[in-house]
Amino acid sequence: MSPGPAPSGPDPAYREWCEDNEPLEFEDEGDYHDPSELAEIIAEARQASADQAAAEANIAASGETAALAAGASIAMGRRGPGMPGSAEPLAGEYSGPGGAFATGQVLDVAPGGPVLLGQAERTGGDDDRFDAVSDDELLGIICAADRCEAAASALKHTAIAALIRRRPAPGCAPQGPAGMPEAWDEFTRAELAPALGESRYAMDRLLDLSHDLTVKLPGTMALFRDGIISRYKAQVISHATQLLDPAEARAAEAMVLDRAGRLTPGALRVAIARAVMQVAPEKARKRREKAAKNAEVQQWAEFSGNAALAGRELPPDEVLAVDERITAWANELRNAGLDGGMDEIRARALLDLLLGRAGSPGGSC
Repeated sequence: MSPGPAPSGPDPAYREWCEDNEPLEFEDEGDYHDPSELAEIIAEARQASADQAAAEANIAASGETAALAAGASIAMGRRGPGMPGSAEPLAGEYSGPGGAFATGQVLDVAPGGPVLLGQAERTGGDDDRFDAVSDDELLGIICAADRCEAAASALKHTAIAALIRRRPAPGCAPQGPAGMPEAWDEFTRAELAPALGESRYAMDRLLDLSHDLTVKLPGTMALFRDGIISRYKAQVISHATQLLDPAEARAAEAMVLDRAGRLTPGALRVAIARAVMQVAPEKARKRREKAAKNAEVQQWAEFSGNAALAGRELPPDEVLAVDERITAWANELRNAGLDGGMDEIRARALLDLLLGRAGSPGGSC
């Protein structure tokens, strides 16, 4: 862009201005020998942008923006580097502050990190209202911020791994390619807990995950650093591979990493569990049997003032049988006229079954 208007007249100042402000050239200028053809391409791109803006305005006026946008988002899928939702750029011209975050554009497929975060912050404007970006660009900015959040969390876990190296447990010298001790000093969690304002139990999980990502799961850590997967998804993979040695853990993670970014945490949990069973079936069986010895019923107070009840590490077939009984009794209660949604009625059915009130619908409180 020129620094200012050209001086008038053929004086030396004008010639100097011309030398300092040569016209901008396209990288692929050699492909466009006909100026009129290039003008047509630009005109078509601008018309596509105008058509898209008009369509968005019509949708907003009809009050269907959220529903149609949700449908389009579902059809496209996950946004980000290598994700299906960012695979194909949308036609149009993106010259606004959020243009680089539009579908398939350079920042829509960029990994998380400080550079991406800085660019995302600028698009919000002085009032952080993002008024100058389109709906598609705004969704790209949200996804970019999500990747930056994951990248920052990954950096924290990398730094914690460095702390583990400095706090090896007695007799556990750093070893292997990662230079990590097998265990860390017992006071490490006490050192971290007050610094982060967290419980020591939370610090145990943080230390475990940092160690696993560094020693056993480099592929998972790579996706984590790029923001492709969240901390929770990294935790799902780490927990599932807990009893595996590094080679087995890497074999298991390799079976799910190609789709980990677009899977929900629940679907990822199922996928990595299957991978572990394929890689180390005997260890998977022993883990299940060992966990069954820790079966328990937990109860705790909810923030609302109500209470919660849960059974953990129970036999899968018996849990399914109990769930079917709960559903059957809930249907009886609903058919008898009990008000409420199905979740609420199932909760009542559970209490009826446990308290021996499941006989006739009229017997339920």
